[in-house]
Amino acid sequence: MRLLIAALALVLIALPAAAMSIKDFEAKPSTEQTAYLAAFIDKMTTDIREKNPVLAQNIRAWFANKREGKTGSEGSEALYAELTALDLLAKDGKVDLSKIQVEGVVVKVVKDKFPPPTK
Repeated sequence: MRLLIAALALVLIALPAAAMSIKDFEAKPSTEQTAYLAAFIDKMTTDIREKNPVLAQNIRAWFANKREGKTGSEGSEALYAELTALDLLAKDGKVDLSKIQVEGVVVKVVKDKFPPPTK
């Protein structure tokens, strides 16, 4: 029985967390938002590091390094600008924040800053 419980616990830990909607994300306290974003960015850059360690490090630095005279990083500023734009569209009834995943917004701002090479 203990072995079964331990195996089940390992499976549950290994499963990826469900993506979170912007609506659910914005309902969380800022400390939980920050922790959620940090965990997602860590996972994303860990996955990227296998194929492109320089890009992974650049993304981490973009989100982590505070700029002089600013309260946050360039990456977090870009992310929150995008979230604010989506909030404004939602107020006008043009988007449904319960149907947009915050992870998708993170990926979008990363691709805007670090576009994939063209062939």
